[in-house]
Amino acid sequence: MKYWFAYLIVFIHCLSCLSTQGKINTQGLKEASAAITDTVSYSYSKDKLTIFQKDSKRVFIAFNLQKPFLTAASSIPEVSYSLASFEFDEEIQYRCSNQDLSVLKVENGSLFLSGKLTGKRCNTAYNITLKPENDNTVSFSVNLMDEKLNRIYLSYQSNSQEQFFGFGEQFSHFNLKGHKLYLFNEEQGLGRGDQPITFGANWQAKAGGNEYSSYAPIPHYITTDNRSVFYENSAYSTFDLTQEDEVKVEFWERNLEGTIWLANSPLDLIEVYTQKTGRFRKLPDWAYGTWMGLQGGKDTVVKHVDQAVKAGNPVTALWIQDWEGKRKTVFGSQLWWLWRADEKTYPDFRNFVKEMNSKNIKVLGYINSFLANEGKMFEEARDKGLLVKDRNGNDYVIKTVGFPAYLIDQTNPKTRKWLKEVIKKNMIDMGLSGWMADFGEWLPFDAKLHSGISAEVYHNRYSVDWAQLNMEAIQEAGKEGEIVFFNRSGYSYSNKYSTLFWEGDQMVSFGKNDGIASTVVGLLSGGVSGISLNHSDIGGYTTINNPLADYHRSEELFLRWTELNAFTPIFRTHEGNRPKENHQPYTDEKTVKFFAKFGKVHYALKDYLKHLVDEANTKGYPVVRHPYLHYPNDKNTWSLKYQFLLGEDVLVLPVLNAGKTSVKGYFPKGKWKNVWTGKIQAGGISAEVGAPIGSPAVYVKEGGAWSAKIYQALQNIK
Repeated sequence: MKYWFAYLIVFIHCLSCLSTQGKINTQGLKEASAAITDTVSYSYSKDKLTIFQKDSKRVFIAFNLQKPFLTAASSIPEVSYSLASFEFDEEIQYRCSNQDLSVLKVENGSLFLSGKLTGKRCNTAYNITLKPENDNTVSFSVNLMDEKLNRIYLSYQSNSQEQFFGFGEQFSHFNLKGHKLYLFNEEQGLGRGDQPITFGANWQAKAGGNEYSSYAPIPHYITTDNRSVFYENSAYSTFDLTQEDEVKVEFWERNLEGTIWLANSPLDLIEVYTQKTGRFRKLPDWAYGTWMGLQGGKDTVVKHVDQAVKAGNPVTALWIQDWEGKRKTVFGSQLWWLWRADEKTYPDFRNFVKEMNSKNIKVLGYINSFLANEGKMFEEARDKGLLVKDRNGNDYVIKTVGFPAYLIDQTNPKTRKWLKEVIKKNMIDMGLSGWMADFGEWLPFDAKLHSGISAEVYHNRYSVDWAQLNMEAIQEAGKEGEIVFFNRSGYSYSNKYSTLFWEGDQMVSFGKNDGIASTVVGLLSGGVSGISLNHSDIGGYTTINNPLADYHRSEELFLRWTELNAFTPIFRTHEGNRPKENHQPYTDEKTVKFFAKFGKVHYALKDYLKHLVDEANTKGYPVVRHPYLHYPNDKNTWSLKYQFLLGEDVLVLPVLNAGKTSVKGYFPKGKWKNVWTGKIQAGGISAEVGAPIGSPAVYVKEGGAWSAKIYQALQNIK
């Protein structure tokens, strides 16, 4: 009896929990089943509302009518910000937890629903429109009439067998069934759960990240029911896939808009999604060779390039991120962010570029959406009012790693025009054939923008506009198709503007969440959401000196990363933020030869890669593909995340753990031929196979359209 009071408190609390779940009222609606168009119908009963293909009965979306499927709230966000790592919380002011569905009718070729949402201090009308665009496509919109509402929640039915893939670049998980994830582009963090670096990064700067932090999240997914759902919204969102029979979606906005597709295969779903959101352009011919990422001035980079070429490496591009100069900070070697050639480091820069071009080597540079806190360019942008403002109307001083800087305000047309002229004059006219278009995810949640749009809604779109600005500069210069820029941050429609993606700043480690393994998952998940041309820095980027543990790039890590990236679209190195503490492609003669070998391997795949890039351009297919995309009926593929297909005919099982000379993976049905030994591996099973350094586990599919050509092309490479 002494615990009776505690039990009473728990009981009252549970009653309170139940009361917040809300109720739904559908009284007055009669059960019905009718056509919306010639090919799409709906059925309504007291328990369920379903929109489906008329002939196949396949479901676009179904709502459980035993509880509210639409609710809303008014909330005050509580968002902390540290080095573009965000933490989200909120204070709910009031909720509309009860739903009244009073109108359900077909009107002008659409299914129209309307009613009210109510709750304490809350009463709003709503309407939902589901419009079939064709027999495979239904667009939808959900509108709340009360403008004070800024949270919207939608739930719809799933089933225990339905699995979920996509959501942009996800670096820790490919299959998101059973997860609740958030979508908001940000720095991915240092470690993302790998220890001890995550603990250290959080302790020092709250910048460790987590299993869902991503540079390029996208509110789009496909499922094993051959269904695809895409939301047009751009604010912070969560997708709750923890229930077997339900999907719960939350956006920090008032309305929803999107599209649902049904198709016969996952590749068909990707094709219709990218038909709407855009596809990558074809790459110029030079992009298929080795890209040497070097820095340190003219003499240094030329020495390393000449060494690589002498070893037989097919170098076609020199990427020098320090073309505008660099500084030393507590984080290591960082760039000046001035966006003009540093004539001290690279004397007579224009002629230097011409000299490299004469050797059939293109030169690429670097730019980002910041301006350093000094210099004439910054002063001009400041005086013209081209910078993002803080809540007080002052230029927003943003603390980056090592020094403060300022973001350009892309909602100001004058800013976009000004920066495009900078790109055209200081980069394109100097002869650069491309650049890293870095950042794009640092816009503070409380920033004030020229257009008046809320930063809460615009934050994710900032990265898309950043890609568009770079593309417009290239188009205005008449160089489209010749110049390649590569982004790390993105959101919906980035694939319409960017020419290439890279996966950002991974740790120089074998870590699952933020090391070499995470790049495989990122390639696979991003490819489902339209990021079809993507790659990572060979060797990783983030190098740390830390009392808990040093993170320096080892020889083994560099060699394994080299092997991996030889079978991705772009073969590009990065020295990292502490070059002297990392193993480099020029560290010793052994590494120079090894790197040259896999440069030749990558170049030998040129015709095949061009074919895959053509597919990306015409169909939106990713170059690097998850096995599920070609074997959707094989449930064994659902849980895979550390192996991939290059196109349809090459299977890669990379070694992602230190000290291993073999790797275990799943071989889809058919027969698979090892490209180094010729040994045949039966499909439909998991197997552990040999993978010593220099002979990674790479197989071609017996009978594949390109298999014989690929196998033959790799035989004579040494």
